[in-house]
Amino acid sequence: MFQKTLYARPQHRSFRAALAGLMRNPLVTNKKSRLGLIILLPILALAAIAPILPIQAPLETNLFASLEKPSIFHPFGTDKMGRDIFSRTLAGIKVSLIVGLSVAAIALGMGLLLGTLAGFFGGLIDRVVMTVVDIFLAFPSLLLAIGLVAILGTGLIPVILAISLADVPRFIRLQRSLVLSLRTRAFIDAARTVQASQFWMVTRHIVPNTLAPMLVAASIAAANAILIEASLSFLGLGIMPPEPSLGNVIRDGQLYLEHAWWISTLPGVVILLIAVSLHFLSDGVRELLDPRSRK
Repeated sequence: MFQKTLYARPQHRSFRAALAGLMRNPLVTNKKSRLGLIILLPILALAAIAPILPIQAPLETNLFASLEKPSIFHPFGTDKMGRDIFSRTLAGIKVSLIVGLSVAAIALGMGLLLGTLAGFFGGLIDRVVMTVVDIFLAFPSLLLAIGLVAILGTGLIPVILAISLADVPRFIRLQRSLVLSLRTRAFIDAARTVQASQFWMVTRHIVPNTLAPMLVAASIAAANAILIEASLSFLGLGIMPPEPSLGNVIRDGQLYLEHAWWISTLPGVVILLIAVSLHFLSDGVRELLDPRSRK
């Protein structure tokens, strides 16, 4: 018993220390990021535990429960085929988050690579990269994504690639502008004076000093990607039925807005909450990473 008591006390202290450290984390103490986490974390938790919740499966139909209003058994009601809108919304949240995070990661990686090459080395590389970027930027993001989906096809992977290709040019332009402003700084001149290699300057000075604004742009791109994916699915160009997506769930209810408003309205509110929370998080991250915003 004595040994168990000695073993339990450090665990309790370590948990309290971890909890105290979490509460002191700048991402939690920042007001905007905290508000974003308060909105986003419950949505993520529900989507994560959806398989073990006592609710109807997303693809399960029940014609005897067609177009039921929101209730205890169906918190978001049912659609024309008796499918549970709540479970379909949770399944759609997973798809939206996969799309948003994947697009942000791809756009961030490609933007850092090509933007750094164009801005730091200049010359032919800069002219070729920026010519392609200008061509892509001539089209609105949604219109370009629609055209790319028409070429690549429908489904999760083509949608991710299409939205990523539509967002990458903006990341390249942003990274290039940041690199151009950094390569004339005094610390870069000092590195050249001591004959530091270009690889060392890029990896130790250029890229680390551009990560903060690029991470903020990536968080905003994740929110925009979720909205674009929902728009594509609503138009029938994204995730195809019967697989649930927030966009095609909303589309299923557009003919029943007068009599079954919950089919389209409640998933639409969820999309709004996710986008707003990600924008709050991006603003909070910007304030944390920007020295001028710190007190």
